[in-house]
Amino acid sequence: MTKLEENRAVINEVDRELTKLFEKRFAAVEGIVQYKMENGLPVLDRSREEELIRSREAELPEHLRPYFRTWYEALMASSRQYQTDIIEQNKK
Repeated sequence: MTKLEENRAVINEVDRELTKLFEKRFAAVEGIVQYKMENGLPVLDRSREEELIRSREAELPEHLRPYFRTWYEALMASSRQYQTDIIEQNKK
């Protein structure tokens, strides 16, 4: 196995783990959006998002932080869209 194949195998395994974690995260998002709907809370909580980004970034080496921020912001945007979609479906 070449170094390229070895590294791709690692990435494939990490991606499988990320997929499982993504599903777990979005299951929790469903519970959060239910709470928000019941309590009239908005989907977006910008201060919480920024707090999460900063705390997770601090766990990473400096050179990875900008890439993490881009990735994590996209994940949170997907989460907000999912919440918005659930709210819209419940209006019907």
